[in-house]
Amino acid sequence: MLRAVTFDFWGTLADAHHSNIPYRVRVLADRLAGVSQEEVLRAYEAAWQRFRQAMQAGYGLPPAAMLSMTLDFLGIALPPTSYAATLRQWEEAMLEDRPSLLPGALDVLRAVRRRGLAVGLICDTVLSPGRVIREFLWQLGARPLFDWLTFSHEIGATKHTPQPFRYTLRALGVAPEQALHVGDTPEADIMGARAVGMHTALLVENSQRREGSAHAEFVLGRLQDLPALLGAWQ
Repeated sequence: MLRAVTFDFWGTLADAHHSNIPYRVRVLADRLAGVSQEEVLRAYEAAWQRFRQAMQAGYGLPPAAMLSMTLDFLGIALPPTSYAATLRQWEEAMLEDRPSLLPGALDVLRAVRRRGLAVGLICDTVLSPGRVIREFLWQLGARPLFDWLTFSHEIGATKHTPQPFRYTLRALGVAPEQALHVGDTPEADIMGARAVGMHTALLVENSQRREGSAHAEFVLGRLQDLPALLGAWQ
């Protein structure tokens, strides 16, 4: 019997194509005399490759790691107060320039709750930490729709490992076979959830990552198709 549904955040509830990179590049370049935005962007992109590799290896790095790696590629260090201010602006960029939710996302969450199912969020954070995503959800009125939220940087592990899924299941008090995970990333959301015995639904609306279809129990063309799937299942 299904008792819980867990969701990925980027690409599943929020538009993963939204980028705060130009904002972060400007913020850092403004604090570095004699360094152009183009130079900062090149360092940022190099740091992102290293940061991404760590995520794929299962490490839930904090946003500060990305800032420090970017500065190392530039061969520069910021004074502590300037570093802290830059990091805060980087972290809170999505509150300044908010991503859109996928169509009907809030209605889908409400529909899941109306079925008496627990609702969880399992998010591999990059530069928007848990405190910022929580605030984003509060601003949209969505935070009360979740029973639990798991963020990779808070537990030190990404969805490329079993821990975020196991941790969330324990928090929700459900067994793996009683939970469905919905996500758009085949190698993290689908393979990660399958590895612990959860049911899986691949959402292709935002990412179009259809190559993971063979590994998912269900494929959703739109997030708004989820209530019908649950209705047929239950």
